[in-house]
Amino acid sequence: MRALMRRNYLLLQTGEAALGLIGPDLLGIAVEPGPDTIVLHFAVTAGTAEVQECLDDITFELQALLVGGPEQSSEIITTIHLGAPDAAWPGHSHALLHLAKPGSEQCGRQVSV
Repeated sequence: MRALMRRNYLLLQTGEAALGLIGPDLLGIAVEPGPDTIVLHFAVTAGTAEVQECLDDITFELQALLVGGPEQSSEIITTIHLGAPDAAWPGHSHALLHLAKPGSEQCGRQVSV
């Protein structure tokens, strides 16, 4: 029960950290709670500087949200997968926060995977 509560807490905090930062190039976000770590798995369309800045912003916001709470000393680790959030994506088997629909229009831009 404690592990489920921690997972849900981290999903909520990560969701809040990602508000306004999920663009059309971000296809998937998953959260993997580990002992003293939080792994954020991202699936993206391209490894551009703009995408990296977005992922850095999400990580920074999450760190800020965790200050003063039970996870403030947890290390945040990010993994980046270039491509669709399919079975090959390391985040596929973890707590999913965001999955873009393949070929759907997001933020006025066509996304193809």
